[in-house]
Amino acid sequence: MPSLVLADSLRVAMVRVGRRMRRERGDESLSLHHLSALGAIQMVEEPTLARIAAAECVKPPSMVKTLQHLESLGYVERRDHPSDGRMVLFSISDSGEQMLSETRERRNRALAELIDALTAEERDTLERAIPILERLSER
Repeated sequence: MPSLVLADSLRVAMVRVGRRMRRERGDESLSLHHLSALGAIQMVEEPTLARIAAAECVKPPSMVKTLQHLESLGYVERRDHPSDGRMVLFSISDSGEQMLSETRERRNRALAELIDALTAEERDTLERAIPILERLSER
């Protein structure tokens, strides 16, 4: 199969799997961009408004509303920056961590159920593909 055809097929399959996983949320009232912002807070070193917005490829004013919503739900907390009084650092609250953990668990269970329906050969193929997909994601 030519690389371009393989790329198209792989992209479509990955998008569909991603959609399937996104349907499994711990808090159904949260949109996908809210969950994504929580993930950015976890990954960004020194999570300020500007850094979280940059990680999410949005402008800071858009991220303000997202963070305010997450804070109103009790999923995000803010604190003063230790060395720059003009800045605020954001962190995920205990209830936010719990909701994220429940979401991950639901997604893992849903995916595990799909994997359980595969043949042994298909599971083996999938297992061998994981390191390759991880390498593709790092480029």
